[in-house]
Amino acid sequence: MGAPVRIGRWIGLWSVGYVALVIAVVWWIFAAREWAQANLSTPESTAAWEAWREDVRASQDRPAPVQRRVPKSAEPPALVLTRDYFAVSLFGALFFSSLLYWVIAWFVTGILTPSVSGRRASDRARRAADRPEN
Repeated sequence: MGAPVRIGRWIGLWSVGYVALVIAVVWWIFAAREWAQANLSTPESTAAWEAWREDVRASQDRPAPVQRRVPKSAEPPALVLTRDYFAVSLFGALFFSSLLYWVIAWFVTGILTPSVSGRRASDRARRAADRPEN
């Protein structure tokens, strides 16, 4: 009878933590989107991105251990990601953080909750100790 109450308490605690996690992830993704739109859509940022692309284009002639390809996008990748693929980013962040959270919750609950077979063995040992000797 005691196990369902204990597990129910764990589920309640984990659920409160999960709601906090979802709020934090959604806030962080929206904050990243606002930051990218505010800082990366400026003419200075676009000019810096274009200068970096030109530098990569110029370094194509020099021998190097790794040959970089010139990015095709005329805009910084973080701006494109947060503007054009925002829904995908939000879904991915929520999905993978939820998956990780619930797997860790499952592990921690398993570690901190005594096993049923362990309780049965300790109950048998107590009953054997409580039995009067003949």
